[in-house]
Amino acid sequence: MRRERIGSNVVVVAQHFNPSIVNQIWLARHGLVAEADIEPGSIFVDGLVQVCTPRFILLVTPEQMQLVPRVPEDEQEALIGHVIGTIVGTLLHTPFRALGLNFMWHLVPDDGDVRSLTRRLFFTPHRPLFQDFDVPDANFGVYLSRDMFGFRLKLDVKPITVAMPEGPPEHSLYMLFNYHADLPPAGETVQTITELLRRWREAAEEARRSVGTIQDGGEA
Repeated sequence: MRRERIGSNVVVVAQHFNPSIVNQIWLARHGLVAEADIEPGSIFVDGLVQVCTPRFILLVTPEQMQLVPRVPEDEQEALIGHVIGTIVGTLLHTPFRALGLNFMWHLVPDDGDVRSLTRRLFFTPHRPLFQDFDVPDANFGVYLSRDMFGFRLKLDVKPITVAMPEGPPEHSLYMLFNYHADLPPAGETVQTITELLRRWREAAEEARRSVGTIQDGGEA
């Protein structure tokens, strides 16, 4: 079975961001982006900023800020800490509400049969609700949550169909690991965000371990 981490990001939720503050001059002044690093696809308008660089993509709207790292995995924690830490440490009057670390994985069975895979992993034949779906074309998934690393880890696993540039669509098992933390009042917010961002590597490794667990179970 093939497994692949297809994406990851950090999301900071606020009561109200002012995206127009995060312009080219502001980013350069705070040592986040050199003008030469800004790539096509970047947007700087009222209510929306998207900064595309070789190292990350930063999206800022009035409701949230999202950072997508584009560097190797062993460099991501330092990058995230620098970029997000600088922004939240500078915009001290912004009421930050929550922080999320997200890791997205695909699991693709060798035979392409996701229905059989989800049945082996998640189907419980003697439960009434499952009996209603005990048919050949049924798919199954699961939602789990627990406290971990100062976050509430929420794991959503479900089958999806991915359109491919060439050839037929690919059927895979999609796993979304969302580490969510509500943030304390303003006086403690920046320190809390800084401390939580230091758990990025551990959170990523825990997600990788869980993917390996479900992979082993699917191949049993």
